[in-house]
Amino acid sequence: MVIFGTGVVTGGLLVHHAQRGRDRHPQRAGAVVRPAQAVSPGMLRIEFLRRAERELNLTPGQREPIDKVLKEGQERMKKLMETIEPRRREEYKRTLEEFRALLTPEQRQRFDALLKQQQRARDQRKAAPPRERSLSSPPPASPPAATNP
Repeated sequence: MVIFGTGVVTGGLLVHHAQRGRDRHPQRAGAVVRPAQAVSPGMLRIEFLRRAERELNLTPGQREPIDKVLKEGQERMKKLMETIEPRRREEYKRTLEEFRALLTPEQRQRFDALLKQQQRARDQRKAAPPRERSLSSPPPASPPAATNP
């Protein structure tokens, strides 16, 4: 249970901090715009670590052990998710079937079309090349975040 909780917290923090960083940096003129795509867990971990270094003033001696803790937590979470994923897929399918059964025939048609549209969008994100920065625009500098009391 402790491992699960740690993984959930680590994953949640990584996603939360990565999303906050993206929201603060609107697209600049000349930047290459690519469709949104999934960010790898390794990239989230690195971004989280960089942000922690800036905002928590981590010492160089703290960086490596903290990165190790985050990486090990991600590995434990990955193993845990591998055991849970088949059941999660079954539950998702069951929920969709129960939801669909409550719809009218017209609503079912529209719902099925929406599901296909959603699947096409996922397939496109998977097939998209990695995001690239424009050579003319330097990486964004992140100002320190305001702390919430």
